Amino acid sequence: MKKISILTVCLTFVLLSVSSCYYDVEEELYPGDACDTTNVLFSNQVSLVLKNRCLNCHNTNNAPAIGGGVDLDGYAKLKVYVDNGKFLSSITHDGNASFMPQSANNTKLPSCDIAQITAWINAGAPNN
Repeated sequence: MKKISILTVCLTFVLLSVSSCYYDVEEELYPGDACDTTNVLFSNQVSLVLKNRCLNCHNTNNAPAIGGGVDLDGYAKLKVYVDNGKFLSSITHDGNASFMPQSANNTKLPSCDIAQITAWINAGAPNN
């Protein structure tokens, strides 16, 4: 009986000492891609965000019914909302425009998408 207790204690000690001191560095575990805000193009990054997150509701067909009358289908239509500040305000949730994108859990756009769109707008929102 004593041998079993000593063996159990030793085994427990070994298991605890191996698993108790573990430190993860998030950047090492999930290196992720750095957010590149240089040379952001409408035809690349901005239109991709629109396609994936905005145009389900804010397209020519749906804008009147479910898109609040806001049509972002194409550069010229988007530029109107960029110029009046409502597009950036809505995706950054600064309170000056409707919260977008609206979804069941009200999730903001990823911070990299917001940073890239902001960089594109700060560069004059060119049609590139």
